[in-house]
Amino acid sequence: MSISDSLQRSTWLGPVLGATISIILGLFCFDSIMPVTEALRHKSYDLSFHLRPRIIPEEAVLVYMDDASYQEFNPGYTRWDRALHAKLLDRFTSEGAKIVVFDIIFSEANGENPEADAAFEAAIERNGNVILGADYVTAGSSYSMKQAEMLLPPYEPFEFAAASTGFVQLHEDTDFMVRRHYHSGSLNPEITSMTWESAMWSESPYIESRESASGREAQQAWVNYYAEPRSLPSVSYSQAVAEDQLPEGFFRDKIVLIGANIRTGESTQRKDEFRNPFVDWEYVSQTDRFMPGVEVHATILLNLVRGDWLRRVPLSYQAVLFTLTGLVFGLGIGRIRPLVAISVTLLSMALVIGLSQWLFQQHRYWFPWLIIVIVQIPAAMLWSITFNAARSYLQQQLLRQSLNLYLSPRLVKAFLNQKNRNFLKPGAEKQEVTILFSDIAGFTTATEGMDSDKLARSMNAYFQRMVENGIHPQDGTVIKFIGDSIFALWNAPEPQKDHALRACNAALALGQQSFEFSKDHPIKTRIGIHTGVANVGNFGSNNRVDYTAIGENINLASRIEGLNKYLRTNILISAETREKAGEGLKAVRYLGQFRLSGFGKKIGIYELMQTNNAFSSSQKLQQDFNAAMAKHDQGDMLSAMELFSSILKECPDDGPCQFYLSRCQYIHSNPTDLNDPKHIVIEEK
Repeated sequence: MSISDSLQRSTWLGPVLGATISIILGLFCFDSIMPVTEALRHKSYDLSFHLRPRIIPEEAVLVYMDDASYQEFNPGYTRWDRALHAKLLDRFTSEGAKIVVFDIIFSEANGENPEADAAFEAAIERNGNVILGADYVTAGSSYSMKQAEMLLPPYEPFEFAAASTGFVQLHEDTDFMVRRHYHSGSLNPEITSMTWESAMWSESPYIESRESASGREAQQAWVNYYAEPRSLPSVSYSQAVAEDQLPEGFFRDKIVLIGANIRTGESTQRKDEFRNPFVDWEYVSQTDRFMPGVEVHATILLNLVRGDWLRRVPLSYQAVLFTLTGLVFGLGIGRIRPLVAISVTLLSMALVIGLSQWLFQQHRYWFPWLIIVIVQIPAAMLWSITFNAARSYLQQQLLRQSLNLYLSPRLVKAFLNQKNRNFLKPGAEKQEVTILFSDIAGFTTATEGMDSDKLARSMNAYFQRMVENGIHPQDGTVIKFIGDSIFALWNAPEPQKDHALRACNAALALGQQSFEFSKDHPIKTRIGIHTGVANVGNFGSNNRVDYTAIGENINLASRIEGLNKYLRTNILISAETREKAGEGLKAVRYLGQFRLSGFGKKIGIYELMQTNNAFSSSQKLQQDFNAAMAKHDQGDMLSAMELFSSILKECPDDGPCQFYLSRCQYIHSNPTDLNDPKHIVIEEK
């Protein structure tokens, strides 16, 4: 698999893993009973009210048995005088209250004042629309493991006089908030709540019958709070009993609920109070955190009367929702860059909150949206950042590893700092480059009889020295090692204005390296350099690519290197390289025009010499060589032979002089074989 294919596939691996993590977390939080996940579900319900306007229903009035009333009528905070209840109830009757609900347990007779009980019983009967609260208990045997539910009814005369009775118990969560309607016993569905009985008696069009209290709709009802604690219309018990503190007809057609609202006592003492979702626990005083139990009953009763209770999105739909949101956000956020992912995350959170509020306010549905906002979306974002960071690190290491195969440490560092990824991209582009080929003269003889391990160690040491001391110091790119040859180039992948000069300096450094495979076989490196346009980039198959350069100029550079064998030289460069290198080259001599094997055109060849070379250090020898080359090109072979022979007396190992002396002698002996002496053809590679 190619580098690019691997990276392309990894871009899908991260999002898929992110989506999987997001889905698992969403479904876990949706179904788990852990306190943290339960808090997320509760907060989703609570916070929905913060974004919704307050509603103050007018259908009900609460009569609070508050501290002022206790101080006036019951300073000892003991049992109330039921004659007062009778007086209050007669007012409701005379003013035409719709129904009257006592959130008070009248479990037994008042033996000290039976007249008050009788008055209260008569008042209940005269009103005819009184609903009384009762205790709901679960009893059972620890031996039989059987349980039973039963209602402990009010004092019997009161029960018979009342229109109906129902249990007053509420189902509160661990944070003291009542969120769900609770209207029937779990074991005995015939036992119903006080609020359900009240709604039935008020002839609510949304309540079908007593049996429907245990039905699916009632079981799935959630409390729709209207405002902050003590926001529903209310009066003090003392005001309601007094004849002159409320306008006449104040209670006409109202649902009246009577219950306690005591705010005195120890701050840590728990009363009949519950939390309200409109109130933040941390930002209100101790006494304002809770709402009276009778107000909770009033809220639930108003839900039933108005038909505006809340519904939770069905659990099966929620499971599908969390699966889809995990999939969408995991795949979506996982495929974008971290900075963009943060913006998308915030936007996604806003969209989910907006959708939840639309469902809540327009359709009275709620679902645990905080699981999406706090768990799934951030998890997708954090995974995206983590995965992309890890992938970026791996890509960086991959790029570093790839660059180390070709470039000098300085160029590797520069590439990584620039975050250049073109080196890994498939394809190629035309680029002028300077190409260097080297090989070892007499390699076969030098390595004959050498065992494989020693040969491998020797070659690795040779390549290491050549690259470290020659090519990389001049920021060359090592394309590959071919047998005993090195293929390198300059001006790719990093542009270099002086690429030809750098290649020549690298060749001179390579020529100064001494290396031997054995004491008897020191080796000599031969080098050919050419400058021209080549196709540079990543070439290969679907399973493997290599960064390389191809084209006729690459082959020409290889032929120039092979020309060393005929001219008995170490470093040869083309005329194009000589021109590009400019005045930076100090020791070069022109060796003539050559047509190399496989090429139809002639190419000018120069020898690049070390500055301490005997020939390069003698101006006279250079002048004599140039003069001899001129005679050769003019066809004056006798004069050329004289000059080449003269040079060889001082430099007997000079390869180009030996080559041209032999050539002049051949042409002089066979004058008809060549028409143009300047045109030298090398048929062999």
